[in-house]
Amino acid sequence: MDVEFNKYLNKLVKEGVFPGCSYCIITNDKIIKGSVGYKALIPNKEKNDINALHDIASLTKLLVTNLLIALLLRDKLIDLNDYVIKYLPNFKYDNVKIIHLLTHSSGIKPLFDKFNIKSKDEFLTNIELEFTPGTSAHYIDNNFILLGFIVEKIYNKPIDILANELIFKPLEMRDTSYNPTDTERCVPTEDTKDRGLVKGFVHDEKAYFLNGVAGHAGVFSTIDDLSHFLEMILHDGYYKGKQIIDKTYIDLWFTPLFISEDSIRRTVGWIYAKSSVLAQDICSDDTIIHTGFPGHEILIDRANDFAFVMLSNRIHPTRDNKLLLEKRKDINKKLYSLLKKYEMIY
Repeated sequence: MDVEFNKYLNKLVKEGVFPGCSYCIITNDKIIKGSVGYKALIPNKEKNDINALHDIASLTKLLVTNLLIALLLRDKLIDLNDYVIKYLPNFKYDNVKIIHLLTHSSGIKPLFDKFNIKSKDEFLTNIELEFTPGTSAHYIDNNFILLGFIVEKIYNKPIDILANELIFKPLEMRDTSYNPTDTERCVPTEDTKDRGLVKGFVHDEKAYFLNGVAGHAGVFSTIDDLSHFLEMILHDGYYKGKQIIDKTYIDLWFTPLFISEDSIRRTVGWIYAKSSVLAQDICSDDTIIHTGFPGHEILIDRANDFAFVMLSNRIHPTRDNKLLLEKRKDINKKLYSLLKKYEMIY
């Protein structure tokens, strides 16, 4: 199967969909990993490899913040119906709940002015609402930035330290961190006007102004490390026989709660895949999905006991390359067809 899938992905490289990508497929206790194309095109071409460190962008929301919230729920240090103002007294609104942030139903407006988030206090001061919390859903980073602040407030520790202690070490994610030190292994993202070629530091501007450490973005990881996270979810919260989180909280990730104006159904942290154009007609009813701006995707189909992660560099050297946005569904279709062909799902 991996030969056919690699051939398909190499075709996308030739078509300019992305310079390269790495992936992992987990099903029936089999793990298939691969990489194709190039890690970098400028200043020199560099071949991609499975050990490349990617800026995982919005996948940070799932791996770090969503999981830390689950640990807080487990330890009864937080409740989904708690109001944000309980933990962040400088927050201006008294009707926004934790569950609203997790499901992107808070009503908070995006902050487009990057200079408004140079500090946590400035960020809180500039928050505005565009609709009543809980009445709709609109995906924005601000929700998970706030969740990151809340996690730090309750634990009284920075989120990067918490992530390392409570997630990366237990899941044996040895190459995963905020602000990586081994920058040579990092996949460069965009060649920007103000920062030059971004490599080894977070691409997202909001996380950049928060010193690379935030609840919505900032983590760098490898395909191998992320496979441990996927295994944990497929095994109901266990990794190598050790319980990381109770299945009750994982079930929340698979339970649609809010519907956005574009009919996307949102769970705690994730998108319910049956409502997403990327997978709705090919996945089971027990599937979640999430993407990341540089060209990433995680899809977990519990009914088929299968998970998939792809890390690509479609924004290298420019975000103007939007071909992947048109090809994501085709990639998922190809993947499902090959899994069925080789009787790895039914």
